[in-house]
Amino acid sequence: MDRRTFTKMLIGLMTASALPTYLQAKTPLGDQASFLRSLEKKPWLLGYLGTRETELHANLRIVSGYVPSDLRGHLFRNGPAQHNLGPDRFAHWFDAPGMVQRFTFSDNKITHYGRLVETARNVAETNAGHIKFSGFGTHGHDLTSGGSADGQNTGNISLIKHAGELLALWEGGSPHIINPETLETEGRKSWLSDTQGLPFGAHPRVDQDGSLWNLGYSVNPAALILYHISVDGQLLKTHVLPQTATPMVHDFMITATKIVIIAPPYTASNPAGDAFVDLFKWRAAEPTKVLIIDKADLTNVTLIDIEPFWVFHFGNAYDIGTSEIGFDFALHDDPSFMTKDAFAAMDGSWDGGASAASRYVQARINLKSKTVRLDKAPEFGQVEFIQTDARENLSSHRHALMLAQPGGASVFGFNRLVLVDRNTGNASSFDVGETEILEEHLIVPKPRIENEFWIIGTALDWQKGTTNLSVYDGSHLSDGPIMKAEMDLALPLGLHGTFIPAVGY
Repeated sequence: MDRRTFTKMLIGLMTASALPTYLQAKTPLGDQASFLRSLEKKPWLLGYLGTRETELHANLRIVSGYVPSDLRGHLFRNGPAQHNLGPDRFAHWFDAPGMVQRFTFSDNKITHYGRLVETARNVAETNAGHIKFSGFGTHGHDLTSGGSADGQNTGNISLIKHAGELLALWEGGSPHIINPETLETEGRKSWLSDTQGLPFGAHPRVDQDGSLWNLGYSVNPAALILYHISVDGQLLKTHVLPQTATPMVHDFMITATKIVIIAPPYTASNPAGDAFVDLFKWRAAEPTKVLIIDKADLTNVTLIDIEPFWVFHFGNAYDIGTSEIGFDFALHDDPSFMTKDAFAAMDGSWDGGASAASRYVQARINLKSKTVRLDKAPEFGQVEFIQTDARENLSSHRHALMLAQPGGASVFGFNRLVLVDRNTGNASSFDVGETEILEEHLIVPKPRIENEFWIIGTALDWQKGTTNLSVYDGSHLSDGPIMKAEMDLALPLGLHGTFIPAVGY
């Protein structure tokens, strides 16, 4: 079957009005009352309470240190925010409408503005005052699919700036264009009519020439979809990889010459599932599959089977000569973080018992022997949200930044920053304390200073009921933040973001 025929089939299925089995479930939504009872006993659940606002204006007060004079620009963050709509509550952390938070650094001052990503679904549900559509993990008596993949699109995972446009990304459908000045949603982004509405992943990868690669996954028909977009925003090519049963692939990697897809044995093989996540089954006896694709010939695919594990996020990948590939990532024993923890945080029942172990891993693929070596680092504890320096993209990067939970978790979240020096094997860290939950932090290069960077990110102080924003010097992480600002409200815990420097910085 050629690409155009297959793409038309994808479009047809994604716009079909007949609801598949998993969207006709007859079970309850999330339970607001149960969550609020749990919140009284577990105040850290504040991060999963959500907001009922469509816009947020917070005041920030610098409580320690200062904003570096050459740190100028905007930190944009995205994540699920409206966990409650009228009497309804979403059952899964990944389901709520997305909200973009913008933090602007200028003249020793930080300002904030947040605005709902105005997808068709988010606007319809906000206007209705209740949940109308099924989602990743939420289903109920009267919910529908919205008629298409974009009918369910919440635009709530990540953000990227490409070809002059700021895009809010979801996993199952189209990106949405965000005006960086007003945060207004200007519409869906579509490169060609025959790709409109197709799954477009939340973690695109930037190539050495500034072009963009991305990956999407389709359940029915079962397929992985590759995209290559030029530096000026033109779609260069798409390629479909048919699958027997679609693996859930949240992130992927590229090197200078290859595309690397890690496909865990978590596949859409349960057509009777009640929600989207229930379509997938974890098959611990089956291998994780590594697909290595030649960027010059997308039909040239090498397949390697390795031990079963789950993965959300990778750091960076790079070629080692012509026959090896190096990369790093956070390895999970299984997808319990998503299939159990993210539900339990939303109904307030989370007690740490469901959490699957995760650890930092440095990996090496040998294309000649078709083997993969995994060097695991359990000493850092549970880890996630790995970040690297964009200046080292597609090369053997020196630093890997991650969030960590060093001991037995008492909250659903992370409270330690860890920076690994991959050249020396040493690591520095900073603990924010037991009453704070860290969100993803970014490595932000210092302008005009090679190899130096800041670490910037937000955290929820659930005891104070505030969100704070911190800046660390990358060379002295263990000394703590060189600047910490405190907001006068608590933002919902989010997912991913990007830093866009001001012109000239």
